[in-house]
Amino acid sequence: MSYLKEMSDSGYNCQTIGPFHFYMIPYLMRKYGVRPEEIVVDVGAGQGHSLIPLHKVGFRHLTAVDIDDYNFAIFSNKYDFECYKCDVERDNLPIQSESVAAVISCHVIEHLFCPNHYLSEIHRILRRRGVCFLVTPDWRKQYKTFYRDPTHLRPYDKRSMERILRINNFNVYVCSWGSAFGLGRLKSYRLFPKLGMIGRDILAIGIKFD
Repeated sequence: MSYLKEMSDSGYNCQTIGPFHFYMIPYLMRKYGVRPEEIVVDVGAGQGHSLIPLHKVGFRHLTAVDIDDYNFAIFSNKYDFECYKCDVERDNLPIQSESVAAVISCHVIEHLFCPNHYLSEIHRILRRRGVCFLVTPDWRKQYKTFYRDPTHLRPYDKRSMERILRINNFNVYVCSWGSAFGLGRLKSYRLFPKLGMIGRDILAIGIKFD
């Protein structure tokens, strides 16, 4: 059984994307000036929880990269995503250098023994002033549950995420990600998006300037 199939069978799949992703992912694109006509790549696209919300608001140049092609038929047939099967720890991304406005990569980096090749490839495909959005569990908030996912390898906190992106030539801003204290149920982030940046995960935002 594949990793994504196990997740899907457990109820986390393309049909269970919640309102948080449908609001906050497009919000990040607007905030950092990524336009719908530009290319966005999801490295570790998983169940489509980042790309499908972007498709809904008019983004059409969307690319899914994943080591598991479980959802590729849905991605390509229903949404017309470009799809590439790739081991990001070893393989080069099959995407032209300096062609991408934004890379999203949610819950990938904690699954890698060594993230340097993965980060260098993200840096390579981004255009100047392109932006990457990396999400990972915050070890300081999730140390009791981090290894319940048997594929987790390396935990990070905000400081280590900031440093690993800086080492790989990004200008970095790091914050929390997700809602908390019942605010998600109230959808308070629709009025105050910063309330979508107080949760138990880390959002590391890296901008390419060189």
